[in-house]
Amino acid sequence: MLTMLVAACAAPERVAASRPANAEEEGRAKVEQVAAIVLRDVHPLYGGQVVYLAADGAGFCQLVSRLPGVAALAEKRYPLAVPAEAMARLRRLAAAHAAAPPPSSVGAGLPDAAKPRIAVRLASGRSVDVSRWQHDHNAEFDELYQALLAVAQAATSQKPQSQGRFEPDWVPDGFGRR
Repeated sequence: MLTMLVAACAAPERVAASRPANAEEEGRAKVEQVAAIVLRDVHPLYGGQVVYLAADGAGFCQLVSRLPGVAALAEKRYPLAVPAEAMARLRRLAAAHAAAPPPSSVGAGLPDAAKPRIAVRLASGRSVDVSRWQHDHNAEFDELYQALLAVAQAATSQKPQSQGRFEPDWVPDGFGRR
């Protein structure tokens, strides 16, 4: 599963590839450092995932599902330790996301549609928060979203730290409530 995560996060970025190498080096000084990335993608009927990632790759994942015959959503909570190579790509994607945020979806979504939300907190304290209906595709948002889904999927290769009723208001230390 770790191999799948590294492979999913190792794809080349479209943004960086479109500029000459020296322009990329110059631009790095201007890009704010990513402090944390949070994905909230839980549908009230079907479940989903919440991913909390610090810049060093440490964090937590809540995998949320509906158990048969149970009204409340259930969660399995996993600690995360994303490998440095994969985390470097996630930070680059998140920095590009924060520098030129795609617009959030507006208006009503399709019935039962999910609306994932990605928040990127920068070292300066500035935060960028974008949500999109699952049918409103945006290449930059989708690329970061898919990379974060790979992190959540990789977490399932280990034993959960805890499991029980979904706690939607739970936030790990260091991530603050948004």
